[in-house]
Amino acid sequence: METDCVTQVPTVVDPPNSKPMTALTNIVAEEERDEIYYWDTVKFLVKGSIFKVPRYQFVIGSTYFAEKLGSTELSDKEGDEAPVILEGTTASHFRVFLKLLFPIHTTSTTIRFTKDEWLIILELSTLWRFHEFRKLAKEHLDPQLNDPVERIVLGRAAYVPNWVSDGYESLVTRQECINEDESERIGHLTTVRLYILRHERCFDATRFCEEIHSLEKMERDHMSVEEKRIEEEKRLEEERLRHDREEKQRLKEEEEERVKEEERQMKEEEEERQMKEEEERQMREEERRRKEEEERLMKEEEEQRMKEEEERWRKEEEERLMKEEEEQRMKEEEERWRKEEEERLMKEEEQRRKEEKERRRKEKSKQRMRKKQERQMKKEEEERQMIGVEVPPVTEAEGPPVAAAEGPPVREAEGAPVEEFWDIEVEEQPMVQNASAWDSTK
Repeated sequence: METDCVTQVPTVVDPPNSKPMTALTNIVAEEERDEIYYWDTVKFLVKGSIFKVPRYQFVIGSTYFAEKLGSTELSDKEGDEAPVILEGTTASHFRVFLKLLFPIHTTSTTIRFTKDEWLIILELSTLWRFHEFRKLAKEHLDPQLNDPVERIVLGRAAYVPNWVSDGYESLVTRQECINEDESERIGHLTTVRLYILRHERCFDATRFCEEIHSLEKMERDHMSVEEKRIEEEKRLEEERLRHDREEKQRLKEEEEERVKEEERQMKEEEEERQMKEEEERQMREEERRRKEEEERLMKEEEEQRMKEEEERWRKEEEERLMKEEEEQRMKEEEERWRKEEEERLMKEEEQRRKEEKERRRKEKSKQRMRKKQERQMKKEEEERQMIGVEVPPVTEAEGPPVAAAEGPPVREAEGAPVEEFWDIEVEEQPMVQNASAWDSTK
C-alpha cells in the first residue's frame, strides 16, 4: 500500500552579494568560485550502478560520510578518484534516497513519497547518520504505522524506542491474541512477557526497560547536533526537575521522618502512659479481685457459718421437737395410762359399788326377814301368853340357820338405828366412758 506524503524541499538562501546562477554553471572563473553552489562531485558504486552526485550534501548532512569522504574542500581533479562502494543498500533504494537529497527539477516546492519510500529513507538515513532526514522520515511514518508488530520491528531496526513501547502497549491492551506470525516477528521471549502482562491486565514498561534503554542509547547516536543540544537541554531540565523532585522528596521524607519521629515519640509516650494506666488498671483490678475474693471468702464463711448455724438450729429444733414430741407422747401416754387407770378404778369402784349394793340389798333382805321372824315370833309369843301357853325361847340352835352377812361389817350410824342405816339408798354414779373416747381425743 502506498501513501502519498508531502515534504518541504530543503531550500538554501543565497548569501548577500551573491551573483545570480546562469545556465553555464561549469564555466566559472577560478577567482569567482561560489562558496555554496560550486560543488565537488563524488562517485558511488551501488550493486553495479555508479552514481555521481555532489559531495557537499553528503559531507554536511552525515557524520558517516564526513569521516568517509573527508573534508568539503574542492578539488580540481575530476575523473581520477575511484567510486565509493556503498554496502547495505541497492541501487533502487539509493535512488529513492537521492530523490530526497537532490530533488529533480520541478515547478512544485513539495516532494511526495510513499510509505515504502519513507521506510527506505529511514533505513538509509539511520545507516549513514543523516539525522535531519531520519527525523523527517520518523515524523512522516509515525501516523502511518498502525500495526503494533510493525511499529515494534521498525522501532528496533531504526532505534525508535517510542514505537517499540507503543507497540508493546497495543499488543497488551488489544482484544486479539498474539498469533504465531507476530510471535515469530517480535520474538518468543517478548511474546511470553506480553502474555504475562495481558494476564495481569496492565502494561508495565519496566519489564522492557533494558531494551528501551538500549534503543534510547542507539537513538542518541543518530541525533543531529541540534537534537542532541535539545536532548541535552531536555536532559538537564529533567535532571533539574528530578533534582527538585528529589530535593522536595528529601524534604518531604525529612518532614515525614520528623513527623514519624514525633509520632513515634508521641506513640512511645502514649504507650508508656497506656502501660502505666494498664499497670494501674491491673493493680486496681488485682485489688478489686482481692477485695472481691476476700468478700467472697467472707461471704462463703458467713454462708457457711449461717448454714452451720441453721443446721445447728435445725438440729436443735429437731431435738426440741423430738423432745416435745417425746414429752407429748409421754404426757399422752401418762394421760392414757391415767385415764385407763381411772377407768379401771372407776370400773372397780362401780363393781365394788354394785357388789356393795347387792350385799346391802341381801343384808337388808335378811334383816327384813329377821325382823319379820322376830315380829312373827313376838306375835306368837304374845298369842301364847294370851292363851297361857308358855312357849320356850327359841335358841339359835333350834331355829333355822341364818346366813351371815357378806361383805365388811356394818357399822351402826351414830344416833340412828341399824334399820335406818341399811335403808339408805346408794345413789348410782354415772359410768365413765370407756377408753375409746380418750383414744379419740388423743
